Amino acid sequence: MLLRQKQVEFGTQIYLVSDEPYKKLLYDGMVYPEVYQYYANSIVVTSHAKDLALPGERIGYIATHPGCPDVEELQDGFSFANRTLGLRQCPGSDATCCHPAPRVTIDMRQYERKRDLLCTNLAAMGYQFVKPQGGFYLFPRSPMADDVAFVKALLQRRILTVPGSGFGTPGYFRIAYCVEDRTIENALEGFRAVAKEYGLS
Repeated sequence: MLLRQKQVEFGTQIYLVSDEPYKKLLYDGMVYPEVYQYYANSIVVTSHAKDLALPGERIGYIATHPGCPDVEELQDGFSFANRTLGLRQCPGSDATCCHPAPRVTIDMRQYERKRDLLCTNLAAMGYQFVKPQGGFYLFPRSPMADDVAFVKALLQRRILTVPGSGFGTPGYFRIAYCVEDRTIENALEGFRAVAKEYGLS
C-alpha cells in the first residue's frame, strides 16, 4: 500500500484519519469501506449528530486502530486535547442513552424520499447537480457565476441555502433536505420562480 511505502521512504508514521459522521447515511445500495482492515495507522472520528438526526449535538468518539504502534500515545493526546479545549465529557446519562447508537440509525427511507422529491423537481426546473448517494445535502450548480448573489435571490423567496464558495465549490450552492417534506414542497415554487428569472429551462 502506498502509505506503508511512504512511511518507509520518509522514516515516519503516517496516519489515515477517516471522518465518518455520514457513514450510515447511504442510498442506492452503497457500502462504506472500513479503513481498519487496510491500514493499522488508522484513526476513526465520528459523531452521532448525523446518523441519529441530532443536529447540534456533538456526541461521538475518536478511535485508533489497536494495531497502531502509537495507539496509547495517540489516545492520551486526544484525551488531553479534549480537556484543554474545554470540551465536556459525555455525562453518564448521555452515555447510557447513546450506548445503542452504533447499532441504530435514522430511517434512511425518509431521507431518500426527501432527496428524490427535491431532485426530481429541481431537475425538471433545469437545475444541474449530481444526485447524492449519501448524506442529506444537494449541491446544484448556480445559474449565475456569483453563488452568493444567487443564494440571496433564493432568500428573497424565503428559501435558505448556503453558497458553495463556503465549501470550496464556488458556482454551486448547498441545500440541506433534512427537513419536513412540506418545507421542501413549499420551497418548490420559489425555486421555480428563480429558475425562470435566471434563464433555466
